[in-house]
Amino acid sequence: MTAESLVVIKGLLFFSVLLVAAIHDAKTRIIPDTIHILLILISLIGFDWNSLLGFFLVPIPFLSVALKESESLGGGDVKLMAGIGCVLGVMEGFSAGAIGLSLFILINLIRGKRNQPFALGPYLAVGAMVVFLVAPK
Repeated sequence: MTAESLVVIKGLLFFSVLLVAAIHDAKTRIIPDTIHILLILISLIGFDWNSLLGFFLVPIPFLSVALKESESLGGGDVKLMAGIGCVLGVMEGFSAGAIGLSLFILINLIRGKRNQPFALGPYLAVGAMVVFLVAPK
């Protein structure tokens, strides 16, 4: 199997899992643990040390917010970012988080929604998809 075909397979699996996570989070505001496990398994396709570092470093900002303000960010979002960091790596994982948070802020400013419960997973999933598509492989 060629390197290009592995990237395509990894991308299809990654997008599929992120889509399920986004839909489930939007409906229930819960991201099932199976999502995080699947993302870690997907990261084994082309696994390197950057993936392992992404798993540990990318969720740190989200974890710090979740610990400080327990109502604004859930543990599922932290684990989702760990899985995204594992698939994308450190810099790409941080970029995905930044894009997802930026989309969330922009869309909610346009909609005029403030201080309301929200599902962050769909925004983080879109950020991860964008980064996967544009980041060099």
